[in-house]
Amino acid sequence: MIAPAATSAALGMRDAATRFDTAAHNVANVSTTPFAPLRPDASRGAEGTNDVAAELVGGTILAPAAYSANATMARVADETRGALLDVLA
Repeated sequence: MIAPAATSAALGMRDAATRFDTAAHNVANVSTTPFAPLRPDASRGAEGTNDVAAELVGGTILAPAAYSANATMARVADETRGALLDVLA
């Protein structure tokens, strides 16, 4: 079952990229009045509820780590597929 692993990894990388972009947007616009922070699901939070520390942690630590983990999963799935094809050849 290699295809589900690659699909899961691709979806995880897209989710991590969205979280990174959302955090960057919220940090860049924190001083804009009135500002309602974006959420990764494309909804908006209430005005004045932006937690800059949480956005920085999510955007600079968690999202890149999740992206990296999913990229590793995609690479391993690709290597596994290649090894399987070598065995079958």
